[in-house]
Amino acid sequence: MTDMSKHEEAFRKHFDCEPQIIVRAPGRVEVIGGHTDYNDGFVLPMAIDRQCLVLSARRTDRTVRLFSEHFGQTCEFELSAGLAPGEPGWGNYAKGVAALLLRVGKELVGLDMFLACDVPLGGGLSSSAAIEVGLAKSFLAGSDESFDPIDLALLCQETEHTFADSPCGIMDQFICVLARSGHALLLDCRSQQYEHVPMPLDKAAILIADTRVKHELGRSEYPVRRKQCEQAVEVLQQKLPAITALRDVDLMTLQRHKAVFDPLLYARAHHVVTENQRVLETAEAFKANDLSKAGELMSRSHRSCRDDYQISCEELDFLVDEACRCEGVYGARMSGGGFGGCIVALVDRRMGGQVEAKLIEAYHRKYGIAPGIFVTSAGGGAEVIQS
Repeated sequence: MTDMSKHEEAFRKHFDCEPQIIVRAPGRVEVIGGHTDYNDGFVLPMAIDRQCLVLSARRTDRTVRLFSEHFGQTCEFELSAGLAPGEPGWGNYAKGVAALLLRVGKELVGLDMFLACDVPLGGGLSSSAAIEVGLAKSFLAGSDESFDPIDLALLCQETEHTFADSPCGIMDQFICVLARSGHALLLDCRSQQYEHVPMPLDKAAILIADTRVKHELGRSEYPVRRKQCEQAVEVLQQKLPAITALRDVDLMTLQRHKAVFDPLLYARAHHVVTENQRVLETAEAFKANDLSKAGELMSRSHRSCRDDYQISCEELDFLVDEACRCEGVYGARMSGGGFGGCIVALVDRRMGGQVEAKLIEAYHRKYGIAPGIFVTSAGGGAEVIQS
């Protein structure tokens, strides 16, 4: 029995009817570009082969019944102008995309929906964006409505802000919608212009290792980092009134004005400014098939996330250090918001199995648990498989 047939059978058992609409939406890994997105900067994410699946059947009323395989719960609500966040919390993604689609004039119909996701939740691989985009595309397909891809990504980002209370940037939703197989996405988060960057994964592999921890500090520190970046801009504006974000500052300019900064704010700004440059250089390295250069930049990114931005943690540092000691690893870094979650490593394809075995053994010896490890290809964006 294929995975899809397993999900179809589960849908039939739960709703006593056949699924009419099937949508897949991928998770993503941030190859490089830590916390640059909300600073109007550059990011380089890649869709992975872990995904969210949404199976749906149309109803004759305005009711939505959404069953989550992960939580084993059903969230039920009516499609109306009064949709607001509530319990269960995971159901707010569905309420949010439905509310915002209704707000822009989409004529939605009620659906029975079954949600299955093999993107690790809380692992920094953007399961939330995959769920949002998958649900939004399901509502649209079920109602025979269309929507511009970029507008869809922005709507899902707004869902995150207003219904999940997470002030995320645009990277996660954009890569989920716009990913192209075999490519990463170089995204300018200010202009929203993007370029598909070929990934030379015939020679190398992207290995993802999940620490299986997520420190609570992460949720509280994310808005703190955003505020610190805004404060750094305010400091610079005293000398350079034209700038509006750290995106507008190069390293030489930042260093020239170091004396006006509190050391902590300078470190935060230093990370963002140098990370933006690393993103652009990494994209060029991949275009040139220069895996050594790309790996070196990824490792430098991790050190900056750890030391300047202080969003790493012991488990992430351990996995990055162990990976970089392995033969065949070009470089590695933490990926995502930080304080737990995953690392991403660029690995010689021939050595992937050995690296995986060494990381599992070392992490189990240190922490008594095995990390979740998998090698991924660069996948395509969200799509309607059946409608």
